Amino acid sequence: MADVALVTGAGRGIGLELCRQLLDRGWTVVACPRVTGSPELAEIARADPSRLHEVPLDVADDDSVAHGAERAAALVDHIDVLFNNAGIFPRENGTLEQLDLGSVFDAFDVNAVGVLRVTRALLPLLRKGHAKRVIQMTSLMGSLRDNSSGGSWAYRLSKAAMNMVTRNLAHELGPEGFVCISVHPGWVRTRMGGEGGRLGPRTAVEQVLHVALAAGREANGSFKGPGSVDLPF
Repeated sequence: MADVALVTGAGRGIGLELCRQLLDRGWTVVACPRVTGSPELAEIARADPSRLHEVPLDVADDDSVAHGAERAAALVDHIDVLFNNAGIFPRENGTLEQLDLGSVFDAFDVNAVGVLRVTRALLPLLRKGHAKRVIQMTSLMGSLRDNSSGGSWAYRLSKAAMNMVTRNLAHELGPEGFVCISVHPGWVRTRMGGEGGRLGPRTAVEQVLHVALAAGREANGSFKGPGSVDLPF
């Protein structure tokens, strides 16, 4: 049975690089950008159209997620690893009094609730897979214990919620053999991470894949950083 992964947020950055490296490893990939039109993703698809399937999917839209799950089920008969990679980082650095609460709701809808939408919709395909892995691309900025500076309200709160989603998924799906983990890729030079990032996408994704694919049942519900280091929730 072929190894199959589904990647959300696949149109650019870490998601695009995940698709590229998984294909290089011989995987079949269902690549789910929010919208079609990524020239980089199209280039990858042209190189190996039999193993890369593009399925547009907006994790913040119920109908889009349902349609994306239907399309995925028509293309593959199982999914081994789900990479919940889609995310947003609202650029707000103001005080509580200046905070736009709309940005907080938007971040929660994509970064946390989006994980629930996608994982629930794809659960039938995940249950048919042999690896049964659900990987959340999170951030150390979602760690309660590591928060020493405050700020970035929407992003911090939504990533902390995402980490709680991981723990709940681990409790609920662990008895079925699932491994559900949150992975912090480091500060990566992408459009979201900015030019100050310490890692390029290639190096970051190499580390993410090592963590995600090597983790055993004992890692279920954990928060991992580069090198499989356990991070504080």
